[in-house]
Amino acid sequence: MKKKKNKLAAIIISAVLVVCLLAGGIVYAFYLPHPLNYPIKDIPTVGSTLQVNGKDTDTVTVTGADDSQFKILMFTDMHLDGKNETSYKTVDMLVKNIVREEPDLVLLGGDNVTSGMNRRRANQLAQIFEKLGVYWAGVLGNHEGDNPYSVTRTEMMDIFTSYEHCLMLKGKDDVVGDCNYTLRILNTDGSLKEAFFFLDTFDMMSDELKTEYGIDPSEKKYDGVKPEQVAWYKEKAQETETEYGAYQSILMLHIPLPQYEEIAAEGNFLYGVNLEGVCCSGFDAGLFDAIKELGVTKAVFCGHDHMNSFGAEKDGILLSYIEPSGYGSYNTGNRLGYEEKDWLQGCTVLKIASDGSFTREQQRNSVVNP
Repeated sequence: MKKKKNKLAAIIISAVLVVCLLAGGIVYAFYLPHPLNYPIKDIPTVGSTLQVNGKDTDTVTVTGADDSQFKILMFTDMHLDGKNETSYKTVDMLVKNIVREEPDLVLLGGDNVTSGMNRRRANQLAQIFEKLGVYWAGVLGNHEGDNPYSVTRTEMMDIFTSYEHCLMLKGKDDVVGDCNYTLRILNTDGSLKEAFFFLDTFDMMSDELKTEYGIDPSEKKYDGVKPEQVAWYKEKAQETETEYGAYQSILMLHIPLPQYEEIAAEGNFLYGVNLEGVCCSGFDAGLFDAIKELGVTKAVFCGHDHMNSFGAEKDGILLSYIEPSGYGSYNTGNRLGYEEKDWLQGCTVLKIASDGSFTREQQRNSVVNP
């Protein structure tokens, strides 16, 4: 009888331990805030000479300190989930590049703060830029707000835009999406150096949208820019030309346009590598045609695909990936077995001249001391 009681007690204890472990795992995964655990207070201040002239619903205007080259660092797909050392490593790479390069502006290409319980991490990312004293903008990706325990995309924009150095804007209420806006960079004489257009590309296509475009509802297809956003882009592009005359612009979004798949198939790359299929939008709302029609946007930059870094011209327009920046999620290391020295992780550097022309550089394996 005593042996039976001991056995029963052992079973009960084991069951309790299993339940506790499961409960602890659930609490850890879904209910803890998972901070970035990066020493923000120790980050040096880079500072900025950028002058913010004004903001309205969908336009922010800034002026550089002089008319020499305007330096921008572009990061994408950082996937800051805060659960392990890769988030620390990603933030460290971000900070050290900014300290070393002292950019005029930083742009984020989406999938910046991901996973659940991410309100604190979203604030921490913004606080990092506040400590650096550097202005930043960009777009959201498909993984912002896709977790049931995440803040919504709208809430994340509320968090970001509450900080002084964030230049992101939600855009007009009658245009679908949470980050449709333009950023105008002026020369000191008030002429337009460069305009940036930012467009939301959302998450996955809805069944209704698949039906509209004749796609089987069972297929997994990424969402993309909608026709009303294309109409907004055309309106803002023409409005900018009316105000400033002839100019050049760059467009940024997260999910690549369908035309990226076309240039990947052609393989005539100006730079970079194509190590995975292009996960582009499952439909074409006509944005590329609008870009060709208006003739003011000379380059499009996107993120989303962690193992693509190529750029190529199509009809005279540069279609380019931003260098992937996150050390978590999938990459050429855990997918292809590459040694870390050969990973793509890093950032893209744009140097813009007073006439709007620019050069770009890829900074890889950039976790170095400034």
